[in-house]
Amino acid sequence: HGSSSKGTMPPKLKQPPENLKFPERKWVFGIEGLKRSEQSALLSTGPSSLEPTGQLEPHREVTQKNETDAEKRVKKKEYLEKRAWDMALAPGKQLPMTGFMMWMMGSQVNIFTLMFNFYQFFAPIRGLMSLGSVFQGIQDSAADLGVNLLPHKLVFIACQLALLLLITHRLGSMGLLPTSASDWLTSVPVKIPLEHSSGGVPLVDFF
Repeated sequence: HGSSSKGTMPPKLKQPPENLKFPERKWVFGIEGLKRSEQSALLSTGPSSLEPTGQLEPHREVTQKNETDAEKRVKKKEYLEKRAWDMALAPGKQLPMTGFMMWMMGSQVNIFTLMFNFYQFFAPIRGLMSLGSVFQGIQDSAADLGVNLLPHKLVFIACQLALLLLITHRLGSMGLLPTSASDWLTSVPVKIPLEHSSGGVPLVDFF
C-alpha cells in the first residue's frame, strides 16, 4: 500500500455527555457571570472544579466544624473587650504627638501658641464630658455578653487627666497661669494706716 501524503490523523478527544453543557468560553473568572445551566454543569463535576489548579483543599464543610453558641459568644466577648480597650486607650495615644507638637511650637507667647495650647487644654475636658457617648455604642452588647466596662472607663478618664495635666504644665511654664504671688496683688487688701503725718511749717522763712 502507498503511504498517505496527509500523514496520520490525531485521535479525537472524548466528548462529555450530551446532558452536560459546559461553557463555550475558553477562560472564565468565577461562575457568577455564567448561565444557570453552565453553573450546574460545573458544579455537577465536583467541588474541586471551582478550586484553583494545584491548590485543591478540602471544603470547609468537611474540615471546619460547626461552631457552637458558646464558642460564638466567647469570640464576640473577646472582640468586644478588644474594642472597648481600643476606645479607652485612644486618648493616651495622643500624648506623644501632643508633646512633640508642643516642643515644635516653642515656649514663646504669641497668637499661634495661645490658640494651640488652649485648644489642647479644652480637648480633654470635652472628652471627659463625652464619657457616656463614647461607650454608648457598645453598652447594650456589653450588658448582654457580661462585659464590665468600668475598668475601661477608668482608664479612659486617666488618659484624659494625663493629657490635661500635660497641657496645664505647659501653660504654667509659659507664664499663662496665675501661679506666682505677683499674679494676685490686685486681690490683696490695702492696709489701713493707723497714724498720719503731715509736713510742718519751715521756720527759716521767719528769720
